[in-house]
Amino acid sequence: MTVERTRGRFVLIGCGAAKASEPVEARDLYTSSYFAVKRQYAEAAVQWAGTADRRANAWAILSAEHAVLPPRLEVDPYDTTIEDLRGVPIAGEPTYELPSGERVETELDRWAMRVHSALSSWLRRPFAADQEESPCRELVVLAGSDYIDALREREIFSGRPTAIRTGRQTHRALPPKATVRFPFQERDFDGMFDQMAWLSERTDELSAEAAPARRAELSAFDGGYVRQSASWQTGHQGVDIDGTEQASLEAFEDVDDRFRATRQIRLENQQDG
Repeated sequence: MTVERTRGRFVLIGCGAAKASEPVEARDLYTSSYFAVKRQYAEAAVQWAGTADRRANAWAILSAEHAVLPPRLEVDPYDTTIEDLRGVPIAGEPTYELPSGERVETELDRWAMRVHSALSSWLRRPFAADQEESPCRELVVLAGSDYIDALREREIFSGRPTAIRTGRQTHRALPPKATVRFPFQERDFDGMFDQMAWLSERTDELSAEAAPARRAELSAFDGGYVRQSASWQTGHQGVDIDGTEQASLEAFEDVDDRFRATRQIRLENQQDG
């Protein structure tokens, strides 16, 4: 079996209305079952995506307040929705045109621009790569039609904004090799529960596909620990920055005491000898 080494899978999932009541990491901010199923799919799709170079895979959250949110970023609860932005004029004269050619005149337009800028940067992390070298080969967007339509109507996934004063296109476009998919819009789902059932099935399939690779990798480290994210990879160059940018010493507190004691015992034995 030939492993495809270059295909990077990025998943962008829609936020949710139900939220925690205090600041938490973005992945834990949204408390609905619907969001939980999307998160499970995203984690399964990017962590063990059937590629030899899994550092090319990542997921994030599409937010009406924050545009694109890394899962580990701590944020405050908020109430902003897409409808809150629609038709609300921005202050001052427009200075940009959207990729669609329309001027940025409303808060919804400005939000779409923020999403475009954030996507352009996120799909190149953590490599600071140029357009041709971006790890992203597949961007999967799982969000409601109100979010997707607002972005697609403004051609956020296919073009570049333009500065009105200079007439020059600004900001990098999405990686040209990236295929953008919208599963919720591409399939004839019969409501949210149908979407959740499909996501659960796909999550199980992805987990089953990943199991052999997971076992093989752990066996290279004498079995290691079966964790969702192995802490021994924290210092490895292939680690996902978004998933560990707030890592601290707490990430290593679950190491069994016998491993720390082993080194101490050996040192004492050497001193006795």
